[in-house]
Amino acid sequence: MSVPRDFKLDDLKTESPPTDESTHELLGSPSSYSRDSLELDLEQALPPQPLPPFTITREFALTLFVLWFGNFLTSLDGTIVSTTMTNIAADFGQSNMVTWIATSYLLTSTAFQPLYGKTSDILGRKELLLVAQGLFCLGILLSSFALNVQTLSIARAIAGMGGAGIFALSSIVISDVVPLSQRSLFMGYGNIVSSTSQMLGGPVGGLCIVTIGWRMMFLLQVPCLLLCIGILWYKVDIKVEHIPDQADRYSKDNLKRIDIWGIITLNLAVSSIIFLLSANENTTQTYKVIFTLIFVLSSIAYFFVEKYVAVENIIDPELVKGQIGILGFTNGVSAMGLYMVLFMIPLYLQIVQGVNVTKIGFYTMFFVLSTALGSLMSGHIIRKYDKSEAQTMVAGVSSSLKFFILQGVGFLILWLDVYYTKPNSPHWLWRLTLVLSLIISGFGAGGYSVGINIYVIGKAGRRGQASGNTVLSLIKQLGKVLGVSICLAAYTKSLYAQLKDFFTDASNSEFMEHLMKDSNFLRNGLPEEYISQVLIFYRTSICQSFSIPLYLTGFGLVVMFLVDRQIKRELLP
Repeated sequence: MSVPRDFKLDDLKTESPPTDESTHELLGSPSSYSRDSLELDLEQALPPQPLPPFTITREFALTLFVLWFGNFLTSLDGTIVSTTMTNIAADFGQSNMVTWIATSYLLTSTAFQPLYGKTSDILGRKELLLVAQGLFCLGILLSSFALNVQTLSIARAIAGMGGAGIFALSSIVISDVVPLSQRSLFMGYGNIVSSTSQMLGGPVGGLCIVTIGWRMMFLLQVPCLLLCIGILWYKVDIKVEHIPDQADRYSKDNLKRIDIWGIITLNLAVSSIIFLLSANENTTQTYKVIFTLIFVLSSIAYFFVEKYVAVENIIDPELVKGQIGILGFTNGVSAMGLYMVLFMIPLYLQIVQGVNVTKIGFYTMFFVLSTALGSLMSGHIIRKYDKSEAQTMVAGVSSSLKFFILQGVGFLILWLDVYYTKPNSPHWLWRLTLVLSLIISGFGAGGYSVGINIYVIGKAGRRGQASGNTVLSLIKQLGKVLGVSICLAAYTKSLYAQLKDFFTDASNSEFMEHLMKDSNFLRNGLPEEYISQVLIFYRTSICQSFSIPLYLTGFGLVVMFLVDRQIKRELLP
């Protein structure tokens, strides 16, 4: 059915096209969409119009350089620190506090992500990106002068505040300056930049430790970040239609739009849930109760502030309903499964198969490379359907569904490989199968995220795309933390139960305690007659933790299939 050219939004009645009621119960009714989304749907009901040509200017190239170089440095720093933090803590004589270094960055980088999206709609993209890069640079500089693990953790927390903004605003600005039909391709290029830096981080970190030292490793990043800040300050101007002019950005009326109390309460809620998810056997019950209370109270306060106090919500509630909310959930499910696998693979290789720690990076390298290739391939596939925004959005979701299936297939092959391979196996077939599973799952994960982003950006519209990106990023980051926590809990519980049953004799109970505290005791202290059976316990526990991504992916695929069906009915004639 064609729609007249003189049709106006005000003429629209309350009628809605017939849809599958059972599907709407899950995905939400179209009546909950924003006015911007409804206008987009009406435009898509018209015959597809050719999209304007896209040209790359010098200013656009400089903008990309600032975004991608900042992304490169942030990703590189993350993998460098994860590789070297054990050595750094040992230098301070505080090896028992090594988790502080990782947790402090993770905490602030997750908690501060929601701040940048909506606030950049009010104060401007360039201004918030300068703040983010400045905070990250300051955190890196302070890290190089750290006196102990505590001061290093504070410096890493400051760097995390900036790193959150660099990642979030890179995606948002790309969505601002690149038309929807081209975004998938540029997102693919951006993912290649991030993946390359993650791949280089391990070798670079190890090289720095044995040559120039970890302090200089941090210090050398500062000039690169200052170059990035200088180019952004003097050469880049990011203009977005709905952001107020420079003269009006700091007016009283405009500053009132910043949801200060929403930012504070949301940060408290996210921070407390991360503390709870990062808790281990050494965390006291008192701390768990305190952070649970903080989470509950701050969550209640956040919903109260957003409903009755805030002039503009930090996260538009419409963006967590219906299709965008469901796709955000599946994005989190994908991230959970992905990071479960990445977390457990080194344990499996090192403990069960006896692979030297220096060679583990060879296996994970295949995963990183395939993730980058998957995102680039997804971008090229979606780009073929650029005759209209509706076709691009549908292609994004359909592409994500197919790549999600690939991710699930990779997880299944991985589980089968771990389940059927004996510990300390000398055969090459299990190694080849493991690499194949990592390539397939990485390829699927890389392609999946690009398509989801394209649909959310198109559905949210120009005004809502920053908040839409924020929702996706926050759920994905929480999915990573939750995934590792669930996986580790399942692994520890299974291993403890098996070891307890095996070492029933009181004289051998100390073996179980040593194994639970230090896995190196397995090969460097446990009597030889126990090793083969205990290795099977470790393999079984890791295998059980690998089954969780399989269940999650299966559930996510069902949801994605329902979303894909509904979107095709709505957007395609």
